[in-house]
Amino acid sequence: ILAIGNSFSVDAMEYLWGILDQAGYESITLGNLYIGGCSLETHANNFKNNSASYTYYTNTTGTWSNTKSYAPLNALKAHDWDIITMQQASGKSGVASTYEPYLSDLMAIVKANCPDAELAWHMTWAYQGNSTHNDFPTYGSNQMTMYNAIVSAVKNNVLTVDGINGIIPSGTAIQNLRTSGLGDTLTADGYHLKDTYGDYTAALTWFRALTGESL
Repeated sequence: ILAIGNSFSVDAMEYLWGILDQAGYESITLGNLYIGGCSLETHANNFKNNSASYTYYTNTTGTWSNTKSYAPLNALKAHDWDIITMQQASGKSGVASTYEPYLSDLMAIVKANCPDAELAWHMTWAYQGNSTHNDFPTYGSNQMTMYNAIVSAVKNNVLTVDGINGIIPSGTAIQNLRTSGLGDTLTADGYHLKDTYGDYTAALTWFRALTGESL
């Protein structure tokens, strides 16, 4: 599984290797092409130019390692990937106008290099209600406004695109968990998930969405 992402894919994949391992999967290889806060537009441009501007995280044993100044096409060719995920920058994730033509451009490059890989979309989560993130005012600094905008963007700008094989609904899992006794306490800083139940919930969501197996 290769993620084309940012810190939100780092959060979501933190415990994924261990969950897959405990479920009986073998020969697990996880990769994450990371630039902090990276948007679809930046990913698309970087892939077009094969810009060596990524930190490439890998995990084949249960421990993450990383290589800096990594070119994205090298990651695409590094393994015979089964699944490649894409996502929008968190602050733009509910802004429909930020998806195209960048998603289609990125998909075209990925499919040209990895024709057998399935493409999945990572739906990110809304910010905590008291978040001070610079992009939160885009949604009136309202969590449900942001969440509903993300859902709408996924329905209208991702599910309508040929070639996307599935959605990883991390944003919905996190929003559901916020209705529990834990409340709106799932982030460490208002937007990144806490590395306990926040990251774990996202990883379980990836496992369920990508394998179809029971949790």
